[in-house]
Amino acid sequence: MTALPSGQPACSIQATLDIVGDRWTLLILRDLFRGVRRFSAMQHDLGIARNMLADRLSRLTDAGVVAKVPYQHRPVRYDYVLTPKGLDLSNSLLALMAWGDRWCQDGDAPTVLVHADCGTALEIATRCPACDEPVNPTRIRSRAHLGDESHGEQHSDAPRARAIELQPTNGGSL
Repeated sequence: MTALPSGQPACSIQATLDIVGDRWTLLILRDLFRGVRRFSAMQHDLGIARNMLADRLSRLTDAGVVAKVPYQHRPVRYDYVLTPKGLDLSNSLLALMAWGDRWCQDGDAPTVLVHADCGTALEIATRCPACDEPVNPTRIRSRAHLGDESHGEQHSDAPRARAIELQPTNGGSL
């Protein structure tokens, strides 16, 4: 994998995997999204060794994905909370969950995620932000970032960027 002059990987997927790309880190993130915030609760829920959990939380904190917030001062103990950078991983985890529901659970989701306001089951949809049409994976193309053209101008023959959003379904599940 080539690197940019900054030393960062030239691939955003590789750069992301460098931060969150192992089983335990993803399961820790899952717990944080579910509201599990304390070290002991995560350790119990995941069945992970203390040293491994401490290492993964430290890496997530160093990467700015998680913040440590003291809840007790003698001795100091922390809640671990997702930062805005961590919250941005939500769609990635939801995509993994949806894939697992379909291909590892025979379509029978063990957990259904719902919209907190109305209770409707959610689904992941990739939509074009320009035409608001759903985009099938076979219709997605990649292109190099064109720097100055990132201000909304697009060449007519260049594919537009895609957005991933959650949308309520009519009783469906992830």
